Amino acid sequence: MAKKKNNLILIIPAFLLMGTAIGIQTKNLFKQMIIGLIVGIIVYFFLLRRNKKLNK
Repeated sequence: MAKKKNNLILIIPAFLLMGTAIGIQTKNLFKQMIIGLIVGIIVYFFLLRRNKKLNK
């Protein structure tokens, strides 16, 4: 079986785009973009740590 690629880094731009979409709707574009970026980074590191524990 082929080894599955780890595309965990794609979570960060996904949260950034979700924050942008919410910002367009609420007229707070930059605030929501920054919140989405921060949440994406936090989720990325959380999942990275969780995966390292599971792989041990």
